[in-house]
Amino acid sequence: MKKFLLFLCSIVTIISISGCSAEEDPNMIKVSKSSDDIIGGNYQTVISELEKIGFTNIETKVLDDLITGWLTKDGEIEEVEIDGDTQFNTNDTFSKDSKIVITYHTFSIEDESDEESTKDKGSEIVEEPNKDKQLESNQEILTVESNEELAAVLTEPDPASPIISEFAKKYAGKIIEFDGNIANMMNNSKYKTRYDILIYAGDYSEMTAIGPNFKFENVNISDLKLTGSEIPDSIGTGQNLRITAEVKEYKDNTQLFMLKPISTKIR
Repeated sequence: MKKFLLFLCSIVTIISISGCSAEEDPNMIKVSKSSDDIIGGNYQTVISELEKIGFTNIETKVLDDLITGWLTKDGEIEEVEIDGDTQFNTNDTFSKDSKIVITYHTFSIEDESDEESTKDKGSEIVEEPNKDKQLESNQEILTVESNEELAAVLTEPDPASPIISEFAKKYAGKIIEFDGNIANMMNNSKYKTRYDILIYAGDYSEMTAIGPNFKFENVNISDLKLTGSEIPDSIGTGQNLRITAEVKEYKDNTQLFMLKPISTKIR
């Protein structure tokens, strides 16, 4: 009987050690959301979240099937696949280099051809003359020093907090200025020179983020109006910026705070 008990204890110990080793494996990551929770979200926000927890092999697949009037939103996720698995639960574990494919909806290139032609002619950028300069000259620029509500929004840890949507409604059309960073930058739909840019407040960090999920949508690099003493040949994820932008709207369903760039200083 004693030998049998010792045998059972040995088995339990081995199982316990094996379990601990699996949990401590630095190459394994637990997903924080199920596949059902991710579907319907915005692809940029989800990519940023997956990158933050350590996944390194993320791809996107575009469904350019949207037409004006559909309930489906531009950028809305249709399906997410991890190592070929489209059904997974919260806390399921995957290797950090697992292949992740995110399929999302957007408008077809034909639907946006008119808008594109007014903004780009080859490499030539056609801008609305003096419109942004008029905005800057006619309006006060809100900063963390001059506006307590903006200061609170930029330090809010929850991107879905009601204070963010309230701020966006109250100050729609106003200009704000703050230190931020590019959290994610991807081509918009099928265009090679137009981008969707996800912006967080403060300096870039791979581990933490604060403030809203700010977004510049469908912008050319020239739309950012880059300034500063040292403007790099290219910009991308990780770039710290001083952002001056017009408040557009907050989208509750995607938790995205839409901005229109006025000027962007490299810092």
